[in-house]
Amino acid sequence: MQKIYIILLILIMVLTGCTQEKPSLNIVIDGKAEPVDVDTEIIYNHKDALVFPAVVRSSGSKPVETEYKGIELTKLFESLNIDITNYSKVTFNASDGYRIILSAEEIAEPSNVYLTFERDGEILKSKKEGGNGPFQLVIRRDPFSQRWIKHVNEIILQ
Repeated sequence: MQKIYIILLILIMVLTGCTQEKPSLNIVIDGKAEPVDVDTEIIYNHKDALVFPAVVRSSGSKPVETEYKGIELTKLFESLNIDITNYSKVTFNASDGYRIILSAEEIAEPSNVYLTFERDGEILKSKKEGGNGPFQLVIRRDPFSQRWIKHVNEIILQ
C-alpha cells in the first residue's frame, strides 16, 4: 500500500508541474536562420559572474538596496565568440512580451549591462513561479531602473 501511495504522489507531482523546468535563453543573430540556444549552465557557472550591489526602484515603493549576481553582457558575448562591435543594436525580449532595445555602445560600457540570475543569494524564479527570472537585465547606469527587464528569454543582435 505504501508503494502505491509513493507512486501516486510522484505521478501527481509530475502532472501538476512540480518538477523544475530548465530556463532557456536564445540569442538570435541577424542574418542567421537558427538562434543560438545558450546552455544556462554556462551563465550560472561563468568564471566572470559576480555579485554587485544595486538599488531597485519601483513606482509607488521605496528604493530597496539589494545584491544581484550575473555576468556582464560583453563577457558573455566574448565567451560565446560573438563580437558585439558587428552590431548596432541589441533587443531583449521577455516571456511576458516586454521588450527593450539598447545600443551596442551602451552594452560595451564597462561594468554597465548585466544578465543576472540571482538576487540576494537566491536563484531568480520564473514568472510562472512568481519571480523576476530566470534572467533579469540590470543596467547599472540607469538611475531609476526604468529600462531593467525581467523574464529575459531572448536576445536579438542587429
